[in-house]
Amino acid sequence: MRICDPLLPVLAREFETTLTAASAATTGFAIAYGGSQLFLGPMGDRFGRLRVIVVTIMLAALACLLSAFSTSLGGLVFARVLTGIFAAAVIPLSMAWIGDHVPFAERQPVLARYLIGQMLGMTTGQIAGGVFADWLDWRHVFLILALLFSLGALLLWRAMPAADRYPGQPAAAPGFVRTSRHLLGPGWPRVILATVALEGMLIFGAATLIASYLQRDLGIPTARAGTITALFGLGGILYAVNARRLIGRLSTSGVATGGGLVFATAMALLVLAGGWQLAVAATLLSGLGYYMLHNTLQTQATQMAPEARGAALAWFASLLWLGQGVGIAAGAAIAERAGFPVVFIGAGIGLVLLALRFGWLLRRPACRV
Repeated sequence: MRICDPLLPVLAREFETTLTAASAATTGFAIAYGGSQLFLGPMGDRFGRLRVIVVTIMLAALACLLSAFSTSLGGLVFARVLTGIFAAAVIPLSMAWIGDHVPFAERQPVLARYLIGQMLGMTTGQIAGGVFADWLDWRHVFLILALLFSLGALLLWRAMPAADRYPGQPAAAPGFVRTSRHLLGPGWPRVILATVALEGMLIFGAATLIASYLQRDLGIPTARAGTITALFGLGGILYAVNARRLIGRLSTSGVATGGGLVFATAMALLVLAGGWQLAVAATLLSGLGYYMLHNTLQTQATQMAPEARGAALAWFASLLWLGQGVGIAAGAAIAERAGFPVVFIGAGIGLVLLALRFGWLLRRPACRV
C-alpha cells in the first residue's frame, strides 16, 4: 500500500516528470483499491472470504510483475491500478472474517492485533522502497512484492479448512443495492462512512508527502527518508500492543479523540523539524494518532450490517481509499505551490476537528453499537 511513497522523487527523475505527475502511481492505486472493494466485498459474502482473497492476491502478484517491467510512467500507473484492484480484497474481507468470529465486546483489541501484521508490512514496504531505490533499482521493489503476494496466497491456501478451498453453493446474502441503501441512508453507518472518507483524505494527503518533504526540504537521503516514514507503521504497532490498556483508561470515544490530538501534535513537530531527529518523533506519533482513531472506526464498521459484512466493510475501505486518493492529489498540488508545511498544518487542524466530532457522537447512546 505504501511502497511508492519514498519512490515518488525517484520516479519523477526516472520518467523526467514532476512530483505531482509521479504521484499518479500512488493516486491510481488508491482510487482503484477503493473502487474495486465495492465488488469484492459482496463476492466475499457469496463465495467465501478467504477463497476470494487467495484468488485476488495471485492476480495482484501478476500486476506487480507488470509494474517491474514498465517502460513509461503511464505503463507503471496502469500496472499500479491493476495491483490496487486485486489487492483490495485482503483487508475488508479479513475484517469481515474477524467480525464473523469475534464477539463485538472483544473486537476492538482483536482488530488492533490484526493491525500489527498490516503495520509490519507497511513498515517493511516503506523501508524497502527507499533502500532498494538507493542500492539497486526501483524495479526490484515490485519484483519482491510479486514474490510476497505469491507466498501469501500459498500460505493462506494451506491454512484454510478443506471445505473453504473449493467452490460450493454460493451463500445467501442481502443484495448489494439494499445493503448500500442501508449504509448510505440517514443513520450511524453514514456517519462512520463519512468520517473514514475525511480521515483518509486528511491523514494520507499529509503522510504520503513526508518522505518527499524530508528529501526536498531537509536534504535527507532517499533510504533514510524511507526508513523514517516507515515509523508511521511502527506508531500503529505501538497502538496495537497497548490498545486494550488505552481503551480501558480512555474509553472508546477518548481513544478516538486522543488520536486526532496526537496526529495534530505530530504535524506540528514535523513543521518545526530542522533535521531528522524531530522528524522521527513526528512520524511515529502520526502513526499512533491515526490508528487510535482508525481502529475505533473499524470496530464500529464491523457492526454496520452484520448480515452482509463483506459489502459493508468494502464500503468502509472503499471510502477510506477514495478519500486517500483525493487527499494525495490535493496534498501534492498544494505542496508544489504553497509548500509542505501548509499541507501538514491543514491536515492536523482538520483531523482534530473530525476526531472531536466523532468522539462526541460516540458518547451519545443513540450512536453506540
